[in-house]
Amino acid sequence: MPLSSFWNGDGQHHLLVGFPSSFEHWSVGDEVDEHRRALLDRIEVALSSKIVSTDVRADSDRSLVLEVELEDGRREIIRALVQGHDSEMFESEVALLAWLSRRTLVPVPRLHCVVPRSMTEPDTFAIMQKLPGDCLMNVFGGLSYPDKESIVREIAKIMLRLNDVSVPQRIGTTLIRNDEITLIPPQRITPLPADIARVFETLEDYMHALIEARRASDMIGTDDADRARAQVALARLASELPPILARLSSPVYRRCVLRHDDLRDTNVLLDGSRISGVVDWEYHSTIPVVLAAQPPCWIRYDGIYDPRFTDTALETWWLASPEDASRLRAVYSETVKALNEDYWRVMAEGELLQQIEEWLTEHRPDPGCDRMSAWMDTRRARP
Repeated sequence: MPLSSFWNGDGQHHLLVGFPSSFEHWSVGDEVDEHRRALLDRIEVALSSKIVSTDVRADSDRSLVLEVELEDGRREIIRALVQGHDSEMFESEVALLAWLSRRTLVPVPRLHCVVPRSMTEPDTFAIMQKLPGDCLMNVFGGLSYPDKESIVREIAKIMLRLNDVSVPQRIGTTLIRNDEITLIPPQRITPLPADIARVFETLEDYMHALIEARRASDMIGTDDADRARAQVALARLASELPPILARLSSPVYRRCVLRHDDLRDTNVLLDGSRISGVVDWEYHSTIPVVLAAQPPCWIRYDGIYDPRFTDTALETWWLASPEDASRLRAVYSETVKALNEDYWRVMAEGELLQQIEEWLTEHRPDPGCDRMSAWMDTRRARP
């Protein structure tokens, strides 16, 4: 597998193995378990063609993503819901993909069909277009700087297209039926506890719920000392939040827009030096623009992406050097400002609140909220 370019927290360049194109390959003649064989049989019926090979692109406790190669030469993507899991998130994602394809120029895969679970069909699965290219993680670091600029300008335009989508003015995750958008409680990588999760009417309610969810989370540690420190840090954050929200009370900040909540470097596809797709919309939300308007995480060195505050127990890598990332963020800002000055202003003024939301939804461990507290100290020290 070709090596990809990454930078460590000290700004040093490394060539490393990137994101795998397959976690498991199968070809005709290989052994396959009974359940997978039954799923492949039903996919063949839906596509009217024999499958000659498959590659597992992702496999979680909720869904399986396969790339299938067909006898007639086609390649398609299959997203299958794992048996026993509620279908609401699956339905939410596939309905949104179809809706975005019809109504926007956001580059998402076209949905070919959905085969729902039934008495005779134990698996729910969707068949969608395989978009060209490789994930941004594997490609971006090795591109020329002008090509990186071009991609950053393109992602800025995609974010502005999402900004223009008309959505319900509450905070939640979409569930589209008969072309009508309703909302369910926000779906997060680290789920909100059942007693907290709901569709939120206000930004204040949402941020308060995130603090309460963090208080209950194992991410802040499991021993008494860690949890005690975390409660102090979260109480401090809760006390500092009201004036921040008060400064952002105008409707220009509070208007809800559509946001991809997992826009990491594996969910953006590049074909050469252009963006060919934005994929994996399982986690998305309608959210105030003051939280949605921010540069992509893969050119950031601030907040949870600041090397000073990353989890030292885990290796963390960036896709651009600190110097290039700074220049690319300026390019992103200039592009946004030229196209939509109101959005640009919201992006700049909402930076602190955006980073607070990220700390409260951080899915990596932060015992005692020590990393968040260190970040808060640096924010307080700013003039």
